[in-house]
Amino acid sequence: MFRTMLVEDSYVFRQVVKLYLQSEFPSMSIVEAADGVEALKEINSCPPNLIFMDFILPGENGLELTSKIKASHPDIMIIVLTSYDLQEIQKVATQCKPDYFFNKGSIATGEIATLVKSILSEKGFRPNGSMEAFELRRGKIAPRVLKRRIWWESVPEASNYKVYVSRNRTLLEPDHFSWEKTPEVISRVVIGKTELIIPDEWPEFPTEPGTYHIGITSRDDLGNQSDPFLLSGAFKFFAPPAPLKGGIEKL
Repeated sequence: MFRTMLVEDSYVFRQVVKLYLQSEFPSMSIVEAADGVEALKEINSCPPNLIFMDFILPGENGLELTSKIKASHPDIMIIVLTSYDLQEIQKVATQCKPDYFFNKGSIATGEIATLVKSILSEKGFRPNGSMEAFELRRGKIAPRVLKRRIWWESVPEASNYKVYVSRNRTLLEPDHFSWEKTPEVISRVVIGKTELIIPDEWPEFPTEPGTYHIGITSRDDLGNQSDPFLLSGAFKFFAPPAPLKGGIEKL
């Protein structure tokens, strides 16, 4: 069973998120923690697959706690939820390495449900949060992630954007980032829109399974370019299944 933890000091908001997840993923196991002490105790006892982390917590804040959890459990996916401006949080969070940031209001938009369904598929779970029995899965082709949409918010001053991808997050962090060609980093210029469909619009995107880090910069007509806005996600592109029937016939 897919196991999710809610780390949030507000009991009311925890129940809102819990009821939302239970309605979308009825077979998902959901545990709660009101602060970092409770969260770490639960993680050490039985690590979850996914954590929804509040940004502001009593004691250690959500980013400090995220950094500590990632150091000992790098495979746990962590989504930071905040009521603050996401861009401001992003600037102070590069060293803590959460997987995703969402505004708390996005609970009502369905964005989080879409993301969780993607995470479930990547980890071999059914959409409701349950694991298929081995006997049922053994002869089946694994779930296929055929496409991914990478999107970002429009910047009024920008005439185009440049999207970078790397397995090494450090290379995309502002203190280490280079706009020039860098080994282990590939990039693509995007003009006239704020999204990329992978792999249709970026066939060079790596197909090896794993977590990839995406950096998105904006550029103006004079060539000035911003530091990257960072995203992370698990990618695994499977080959299509073989035909079920065929034969050779005399004509």
